[in-house]
Amino acid sequence: MNNFEINEKKEIKEFLNGLFTDERYDSFYLFSLKLDSDVSYDIDGKINRDFYDEKEFEELVEKDYICWRDMKKTIIGFMREGKLPVKMKLILMFNKDNVNRLIEMNNIPIHPENVRALFMNVLFSDDKLLITTGTSLNIFTMDKTLEQLWDKTVEKYYV
Repeated sequence: MNNFEINEKKEIKEFLNGLFTDERYDSFYLFSLKLDSDVSYDIDGKINRDFYDEKEFEELVEKDYICWRDMKKTIIGFMREGKLPVKMKLILMFNKDNVNRLIEMNNIPIHPENVRALFMNVLFSDDKLLITTGTSLNIFTMDKTLEQLWDKTVEKYYV
C-alpha cells in the first residue's frame, strides 16, 4: 500500500479533470463512489443484473462491476461545471485482464485467480487529494512483489 498526496489546487484540478476525461482510467471498474456536491451521492459499482435483458446479460457474464468509462459522464453530471466537490471518495479496481497481464508480464508467483482486486482509492477532502493503492488477495502470502508492482504502476501511469 502506498499513499500519494496532492495539495496544490491546480494539481488537484488537473488530476480530477484527467480522471474524468483521460482514457487511461477507462478500463478500471467502479467499485464505489461517495460524492458530496450540492447533494450527496452514494454509488455502488456492482452491476445490477436484473436491469439487463438476456443479450446484454451475456456480455456482462465476466464482469461484476461497471467500467469507469461507462459511468464517468453520469458522475460528471452530478458536479457543477468548474467547481470541485466538497468531498469525494472514489474506489477504482484494475480490471481482470489488466491484472492478468501485469502478473504475466512481470512473472509474479501468484495465480491470477488468487487476486481478488487491485484498488486505487481517491479521496478528495479539505482541499487535499490522497490516492492510496490497495491489494486484495484470496490467499495469504509473504511475497509482496505484486503489491510493490501495483504501487509502482499507479505512481508511473495514474498519478
